[in-house]
Amino acid sequence: MGSSPMALYRCFATKDDLVDALLDRILGRLAAPEPSEDWAADLAGFARAHRMLLALHPWAIVPLFTHPNPGLNATRIGELALEILSRGGITGGDAVADFCGILALNYGWSAFASARSAATRIDQNPGVAIGAAIAALPAGRFPRTRAVADQMSAYGSDEHYERALRQLVAGLRDSADVTDGTR
Repeated sequence: MGSSPMALYRCFATKDDLVDALLDRILGRLAAPEPSEDWAADLAGFARAHRMLLALHPWAIVPLFTHPNPGLNATRIGELALEILSRGGITGGDAVADFCGILALNYGWSAFASARSAATRIDQNPGVAIGAAIAALPAGRFPRTRAVADQMSAYGSDEHYERALRQLVAGLRDSADVTDGTR
């Protein structure tokens, strides 16, 4: 950029301040879905948008764990999720726990996807490698695992994410229905 590396310290006192600013900027790019009448569908849309953000910036996954509140945009994301959950009747500690569950799903899934992507770039197909390793396990000791060896090539796929997200949102919807007395 035509300047010395130390020039950054005129704007940021520490490396952590710089990382927080970068994370805040990335989190500010979350494309929040427009609210609809279906809070559960909106929550799934929020989760997908958040996961997409992580997929576009895989370097940010680990720093987001070590910089848990990198700026106002992190708070904005939390506010959005809490607002969606409140429309479903989920508030307080339950909403916080459910928001944490979505974040855990997304960070975990994104870490797997990022690792798979990195392995693919170095001419490995992790799905095929995992399937082959599972198929080589002793059949008597691991019969169920061996039975899904060929399906393991899709481990961490978008299809698997959608299933996990559907199950999570369905559970939250059921929990909200019980809480608000509609069941």
